[in-house]
Amino acid sequence: MRFALKIEEYIVKAEKAVVVGLIFAMVGLSFLQVLLRIFFHSGIVWLDPLLRHMVLWAGLTGAALAARYSHHFALEAFVKSAPKKLHRPLEIFADVFMIAASCLLFHASYKFIRDEFAAGSTAFYIDRLGVPGGWAEIIIPASFALIAYHAFMGIFRPEDAPEASAFGVPEVHK
Repeated sequence: MRFALKIEEYIVKAEKAVVVGLIFAMVGLSFLQVLLRIFFHSGIVWLDPLLRHMVLWAGLTGAALAARYSHHFALEAFVKSAPKKLHRPLEIFADVFMIAASCLLFHASYKFIRDEFAAGSTAFYIDRLGVPGGWAEIIIPASFALIAYHAFMGIFRPEDAPEASAFGVPEVHK
């Protein structure tokens, strides 16, 4: 199990890098688009749909990170408000519930992506290059798979393990 938890650490580092990279790129590209519109009265046509898809990717990757740190679906508030001796059983219940919900949503989003590829839809064009809708939205089933994985690992994560926030800063419990 220690090996599986180590793998999860690497996955979390990759998720953090993706979220940070996407946010920096979105800010920079949005600023560029504003400058182009103000000074040149034009912009990059394909940049707005790209930014919308980047928001989708950043949000769903952030949701997977939230699942890793048990900050998901307001279940944490439910667990924290219960008596101390019920925390661990309720955390396990919340993880099992999240696994079930994520698996159902993964199945639905997998069928959606499969249909996107089958239809040959295009999310947006960069000049003459069409970005297939399936590739632009593949983060949807991937994020639900990651959420289920993090919830599953949460069942086996030691209760007394030092917990860090999503940004790597240790949480202070009073």
